[in-house]
Amino acid sequence: MTTMKNEAVTPDTGHACESTDDGRASWIASAIRRSIPAQAACCALATTVLSWLMGRSQSLWFDEQYSLILASRPVSELVALTAVDAHPPLYYLLLKTWMPVAGDNVALLRLPNCVCLGFAVFVLIMLMRDLFGDRVAVACMLMLVCGGFMLRYGYELRMYSPAMLLAVGGTAMLLHAVGLIGQRDRQHRVSDAAEIDVGNRQGDCCRSHDRRRRIAWWCAYAVTVTLGMLTLYLTAFVWLTHAIWLTARSWRMQQLSAWRWLFAYATSVILFLPWMPALLGQLGGSSVLPPVRRRANMSGVANTFDIMLLGMTETELPSIVSLLVAATMTLIVGILIAEHWREQQPVSTTASQQSAEATGLIIMLFAVPTASLMAWSAVKELFSGGYGMFSVRYLSVVAPFFYATLALACVIAYRLRGRRAVLVYVVVLATLIAGTIVYDVRGNHSFDRNDTPGSAELSQQVVCSAAQPVVAQDEYTYIDAYWYYRDCPYYYFLEPGDVPDRGGYAPLHDSAAQLKTVADLSANRFTLLSWSTTRNYDKFLGSTADQWTQTGIIKRDANAAITYHR
Repeated sequence: MTTMKNEAVTPDTGHACESTDDGRASWIASAIRRSIPAQAACCALATTVLSWLMGRSQSLWFDEQYSLILASRPVSELVALTAVDAHPPLYYLLLKTWMPVAGDNVALLRLPNCVCLGFAVFVLIMLMRDLFGDRVAVACMLMLVCGGFMLRYGYELRMYSPAMLLAVGGTAMLLHAVGLIGQRDRQHRVSDAAEIDVGNRQGDCCRSHDRRRRIAWWCAYAVTVTLGMLTLYLTAFVWLTHAIWLTARSWRMQQLSAWRWLFAYATSVILFLPWMPALLGQLGGSSVLPPVRRRANMSGVANTFDIMLLGMTETELPSIVSLLVAATMTLIVGILIAEHWREQQPVSTTASQQSAEATGLIIMLFAVPTASLMAWSAVKELFSGGYGMFSVRYLSVVAPFFYATLALACVIAYRLRGRRAVLVYVVVLATLIAGTIVYDVRGNHSFDRNDTPGSAELSQQVVCSAAQPVVAQDEYTYIDAYWYYRDCPYYYFLEPGDVPDRGGYAPLHDSAAQLKTVADLSANRFTLLSWSTTRNYDKFLGSTADQWTQTGIIKRDANAAITYHR
């Protein structure tokens, strides 16, 4: 007691200075924390703008054209066509509501997708701050803004960026519902205000409010799961990852109340039931589109990371660059494994245990869907003559978690090795920046077909009229260029048989645009739409080939237009 008095009466100048320094550091830390939302908003805006700038002048390709075809139909027909294809209807309905605003402007049509990507980035940055603190949130910011793979699929007129937003938002809701975020925030606020005793006295009063708040989060999560499934079925891998993580967590807790999350999933299933018959019908149907033949082997794994980091495939990269990518990813995996083993040691605080749980979930949200998709595709290859179902664009749904994992690994390396580990962050960031530049240069490149669409530029040099109709070589080519000739009543496609009423060609079933042969044309000239890699265009004319003379060929990237006259 005497010592305390003496310290109070005779202040130590050194301690006073130290106290002043601590106060200044605390004020700076508090200011940084308060500025994180503003920084996150700036990053979200930058991501939205970058993605839109990358995609504003890009030519549409088949999948995007298909989205516009469905969105152009009446709602009842839209839903019916979706039910016989491979995707749920929600994105097409959202696109339909936006089309009257955007009109014919493709750049404006892409804007909502880019905005969804921006919101996903904002939610993820705030989530990383709430889980791991300001340092990890700041580390994530540049990773996300420079994530070229995510920017590329953010502007595509498909359901990928809305699915990213739902996946990230669902994860945030889940962590609020289980109490990881709420507990950490309350501990931080109580500790900063030196109100621990007051907090304990008021604990009983807050429990009922906390219970109601968690129920609200679980309800929001159930709705988000349903919306995700109605947007893109691939989000099921995200919800599966959540379920695996929740199961492991509940098992460790050994409390019956820890399994309440099952009610949220049951609710989401009930909400999804109206669409369930359509889903079962889709599973029983077969696609008429060209199959995916990108093998899910070791080369496929290397391709995946090369594309996500640098926007190029294994065969396109110089060997030294490919090896550097492999070394970087090996280092990242090694850092995460080292952190995992460190976490296996006895944990002294609840906060440390919660941080370990959150780290595991973020890593799982990229690793589990990726491994599951590759394994599923590898098994399918055994029974389909080498044709799998894995496409790297499917990973766009979990791409935000990939960049978050990279940021986590860099921060962990910094904590383990100090300032020397900053080099890891610099190398990863430089790789992502290089990849973003590549994606900007390559444009709307398809890694499945290994080509870049050029139908937009080609359409500016092709005349479509009664005197010179435009004829696509098949249904796929017709849809691939649909948007650019949709106002021309003399735009046709060749198909000698009946167009299937299921799958991606279903919108063309019983279409007036179908020609059995070129002989059905009454004009003396026409333009054939085909592909740049096709060697013999005359084969599409069939038995009438000797009646037509080829007069010119125009090629733009993957697309080609060939003119004929009698």
